Amino acid sequence: MSVRISIALVLLVFVLTGCGSMRSSPDTPMSAGGLTPTAEDKEAGLVGIAPDFDLKAYRVIGVSLFPVVDKLEDEGDRRFAATMAAFFNTELVRRLRESGLFQRVVNLAETQYKPVAGEKMLRLEGDITRLGRGSRAARYFAGIYGAGRTRAQADMRFVDTSTGRVMMVTADRRIAQVAFFGGDDGDLLKESFDDMARDLARFLQRLNRGEAPTKG
Repeated sequence: MSVRISIALVLLVFVLTGCGSMRSSPDTPMSAGGLTPTAEDKEAGLVGIAPDFDLKAYRVIGVSLFPVVDKLEDEGDRRFAATMAAFFNTELVRRLRESGLFQRVVNLAETQYKPVAGEKMLRLEGDITRLGRGSRAARYFAGIYGAGRTRAQADMRFVDTSTGRVMMVTADRRIAQVAFFGGDDGDLLKESFDDMARDLARFLQRLNRGEAPTKG
């Protein structure tokens, strides 16, 4: 088989199977404030919403740094987890600012913010509950069969800062398994977290228009 044909076949596999992250069913979604994420949504994963939650009432949102609560083996894993948590925080802030839903998006990992009198504010907080780096070698040799995939899950809470009440919870899980030459685990996980942040902003835009969570 010629080199050109071999390359063409490899490219065809990537076209047919796709690259990067894919949504997966969240693993043990976390409940908070009496809410459990059970409603399926095509962008946010699983969602639980307080009956009286009105997103339009909030013009300010603060984004906290999500700690990684998955099992970490050593100092190298802890440094890697800190890098991923910081990246996710930055992407959430960026995507929410780009959404145009709020007058102010505050990165609470960098600064504190106290609402002015009469100003309603949400705080987005949560945990990175899954952070699996997978195996680059397994992705290289059998990634199209699901081997060596990375795993990321974030369980999020939207909290009314004036009352401390949880207004909405979500759980979103992504896997990534196909990339050229196996793919760097950091790059694949960053893509997963960026996709989570992007799709959360899209879901909030739909929610702001009065749309309910939907599978598709």
